[in-house]
Amino acid sequence: MLGGGALVLAGALVGVQALSRPQTLPADVRIIAHGDEVDLEAHAVLGKYTVFDFYAPWCPPCRVIGPALERLAERRPDTVALRKIDIVDWTMPVATQHRIESLPYLVLYDREGRSIAQGDDVYPEIKRLFGDAAREVNEAVAPPSDPQ
Repeated sequence: MLGGGALVLAGALVGVQALSRPQTLPADVRIIAHGDEVDLEAHAVLGKYTVFDFYAPWCPPCRVIGPALERLAERRPDTVALRKIDIVDWTMPVATQHRIESLPYLVLYDREGRSIAQGDDVYPEIKRLFGDAAREVNEAVAPPSDPQ
């Protein structure tokens, strides 16, 4: 009889512990286009900084910066939304629409849905906004340091 009561009490304690753990939000990451034109403003997430990542699966630097951006979104799900745009290839409408000439190419929108940086200007802005949480993003694009 005592054994059954102990099991019930132990189960209740485990349930209370599980309920008291802080809930983690999922990363806000979505692919929003595959070559088609896209209205970035319509996909900006109000209340969060939205990073638009123009990429292609065949682009080696994109395969480095993309996961780093996704991890930033995982670390800061309450303040960062990542929207990925696969340009597919240089002939697709989205590349022409946004005048994408090199990859990866980023555009950053503020919490009010306004574009605040694009291209290489996004990296220092991400560093300023997210500090150490963005270190991996900036290291992914930093030129190799001189070995001396």
